[in-house]
Amino acid sequence: LAQRLARRLCMACRKSEPASADFVAELQDEYLRAFSPGMRPSHDALRDQWQAQYGTVQRYRSSGCAHCNGTGLSGRVGLHELLSVTSAIRRLIQTGARSEDIQQEAFQGGLFRTLRQDGITKVLAGLITIEEVRANSNA
Repeated sequence: LAQRLARRLCMACRKSEPASADFVAELQDEYLRAFSPGMRPSHDALRDQWQAQYGTVQRYRSSGCAHCNGTGLSGRVGLHELLSVTSAIRRLIQTGARSEDIQQEAFQGGLFRTLRQDGITKVLAGLITIEEVRANSNA
């Protein structure tokens, strides 16, 4: 288990606008970076998944208000990464496999999401900014 705290956008002054194609592509590239090339979902499949879950991808900003003392931020939200050890992962650990191999096995089982990926889902939900994700997660 790994966890980090990121600063949450103030919900009182948060505003949204449709995300540009460049911003969506940037989020997709960062989300897909953890996958090995043979296992990486396509940008189109990821975009479709996001649209089904969040609707039109929005970019959120908070300019500051009396509620957040002009900072645009209010509170914290957790970024989480949890690796559940399956029998296949246990075998890899016991045989001294590389961490990349263990991570790819976890992705295959659909049981794993990196800190960065969890943060990006929170960007899509309008809770934090991509800058907070980058500051609080590994590259």
